[in-house]
Amino acid sequence: MDGANGAPVLAARYSAAFTAYLADRGESALGAAYDLGREAVAAQLSVMDLAEAHHAALRAAKVHDDATLALAADFLRESLSTFETVHRGYLEVQEAARLEHEYVEQLRALADASVAINLSLTVEAILQLTADAAREILHSARATVAVLAPDPRLRPLTATSPPRLGGGDPQPARLQAQLTGRGKELGMVEVIDAPDRTFTLRDEAVLTQLAQLASVAISNAQLYDRERTIARTLQRSLRPGGLPPVHGLSAAVRFRPAGEGIELGGDFYDLFPAGDGAWTALIGDVQGKGPDAAAVTALARHTMRAAAAYESRPSGVLALLHRALREQTGDEGRFCTVCYAHLRTAPNRVTLDLACGGHALPLVVAPDGSVTPVGQLGTLLGSDIDPLLTDVSVELGPGEVLVFYTDGVTEVRRRRQEVFGHNELVALLKTCAGLPPDAVAERVEAAVMAASEGRLRDDMAILAFGPTPQPKETDG
Repeated sequence: MDGANGAPVLAARYSAAFTAYLADRGESALGAAYDLGREAVAAQLSVMDLAEAHHAALRAAKVHDDATLALAADFLRESLSTFETVHRGYLEVQEAARLEHEYVEQLRALADASVAINLSLTVEAILQLTADAAREILHSARATVAVLAPDPRLRPLTATSPPRLGGGDPQPARLQAQLTGRGKELGMVEVIDAPDRTFTLRDEAVLTQLAQLASVAISNAQLYDRERTIARTLQRSLRPGGLPPVHGLSAAVRFRPAGEGIELGGDFYDLFPAGDGAWTALIGDVQGKGPDAAAVTALARHTMRAAAAYESRPSGVLALLHRALREQTGDEGRFCTVCYAHLRTAPNRVTLDLACGGHALPLVVAPDGSVTPVGQLGTLLGSDIDPLLTDVSVELGPGEVLVFYTDGVTEVRRRRQEVFGHNELVALLKTCAGLPPDAVAERVEAAVMAASEGRLRDDMAILAFGPTPQPKETDG
């Protein structure tokens, strides 16, 4: 039989088998009903097709008495048993497919949650994402995540989904999973639902997986936060809090660490008294990043501050720094570039001696808009070769501004292309004619941040200074 022509064929065979059963009334004749039901299922006929065949057989046999009707009911029931078995199997397969689909969807949602959670850098964001994911994946009424505060004196951090909790049921169904990291208990994630909800082993496994990935993210975020705090503290300690006031000198500084400030950079600057009424202004850059670079930065600043008390020649101070770097950094080596100025102020004038050890030459911005590099290039400090250092005398007159800068200003790249370099810096400074040092430093910083789209790849330091304008004397 087939689906198109199977119904008439089934009706004819059903009538013949039914007539034979009424005559025989034995088990073998009744077995023919089961075979007919199985053939109907194989031919993709419906229960209605089988029922119509049965009614046609009843009419043909002219069955009216109760005893024969009971026999007819037995025959129909036997033929329908195959349909019942098939239907029950279909429902079981359908339920298994539903559960499998639900589990696949849970795993997909878990993968999406993993991506979002691992992209978050703060514990607070991770907790909220975890709570939202737990509620959504397990289709529960709400979820709560709590982690112990690093300081036991502080309250635990918590997040709930939805954020505002209602009254809920007095005894809801609950499922919990522990948050652990580096062998320590971090907290717990809990989902809550109606009292008649029964959480399955699969629900427990999914929540445990979510708790494990959240635990890793929370541990990493806590470690990142500690490192960021340490880095910021060290960076503050390696830079003066603010420039000291210097009579006759207007000075300004801008400093921005690269990235999130979690990795210690090597840019530094300073302005301090050098004795006998003179001052020292400097800017430098240490090779590399991290704790080693920070240690060299501290060594450089302290060495130059100590040497400036008895050595007025910039080249002499840098030579001492070179020897200190060679003695302290060992076989690995750690290099440093410095632009160092020993300066004195006078009314409307600043005179200075300048030496550059491997650092870019500073630029003088004149009132007429011209921009001129001053000094003489020297060699790197801390290398195996004794540095070539030259002192150059410079005088800044009224309206002139000297700009020190690090390579974070002139090596701004985006998609592997330089978008702000030395030429762009010079062009910008030409527009700063007549501006005070603070305005000049502000413009340079703004240009670099715009060119880098706010994402610096290297520290940026700018130190600008010039003579403080003196009021013009008027004839009495």
